[in-house]
Amino acid sequence: MSKKQFYTVPFVWDKTLWAMTFACFALWIGLSGWFVFQIFTTDNDSAMIGSLIILNIVFIPTILACEGLAPQRLEIGESHIVILRRYKSVVINREEIKSVERLPDNALRGAIRTGGVGGLFGYFGRYYSRSIGSFSLYATNSKDLFLIRKWDGKNIVINCAEPDKMEIFL
Repeated sequence: MSKKQFYTVPFVWDKTLWAMTFACFALWIGLSGWFVFQIFTTDNDSAMIGSLIILNIVFIPTILACEGLAPQRLEIGESHIVILRRYKSVVINREEIKSVERLPDNALRGAIRTGGVGGLFGYFGRYYSRSIGSFSLYATNSKDLFLIRKWDGKNIVINCAEPDKMEIFL
């Protein structure tokens, strides 16, 4: 009787991700504070109120969307890999996987983001690299990267904070 293996691994943020997320929040709070200050200290408060409203109409949905789509945890089981996100998790079944290979730490250098997020709560979305081709990225760190090639030709790159847990698929 074989022992079933199932692991849950959190996505661990690197220093760059912390800095970029902090910078976005600092920009939002700083601009909001500046607009509020201008509202109370100048005569042109209707323009400042409008600017404050537009700023928050842009920033709040962006932050909510990025936080909800950012990878939170990785579930690794014998029959599947699940990238858990707040809004919609990504499930990759074993029969869909053609191969899984470990990538070097600098594998994403030169990758071009074609649609997605590059630093607010994570690195996720569609990317292109000469060495990999077009791929979906779900990461919070540029280390411990794994390339999952699927039979349908799609490529997925994930990072795993505990790379030994990915041995089930290697």
